[in-house]
Amino acid sequence: MGQDLCGKWMPRAQAYCARGAGHPPGHCASPEAMKAQRERGHAARRLYDPVAARRWRKKFRLGRYGLTQKDFDRMLEAQGYACAMCFTPFEEDQPIHIDHDRACCPAEKRSCGRCVRGLLDLSCNTSLGHIERKSDLARAYLATRG
Repeated sequence: MGQDLCGKWMPRAQAYCARGAGHPPGHCASPEAMKAQRERGHAARRLYDPVAARRWRKKFRLGRYGLTQKDFDRMLEAQGYACAMCFTPFEEDQPIHIDHDRACCPAEKRSCGRCVRGLLDLSCNTSLGHIERKSDLARAYLATRG
């Protein structure tokens, strides 16, 4: 038995810890174990399919708003492939935001599906959020100043 750089007693075959001195508490690893761990990580990264991941994210996002891909496509077509608020046409790969009535479903980025009002671009979605949250304050301010 010999002592490694971390100060732990290890079998004689392993003369040092490959993780180096000062690593977080846990088991020390031999150079062979560290190499095997890196190879497992590389293999997992190769399994990643960006197209499938994008498709999954979109389906997950639509599901949170109570929509299917067909519902989304129908809304997009009914709006003329443009923002429902400013009527600016959506560009290719532009993020499209789903607007819903927070009086029905107050949760952020979640809806029952019945209260979805339209599809917006980023600017209109942000503006509408500010207007809805601050409209009472604006009315009160204007009533005192007018």
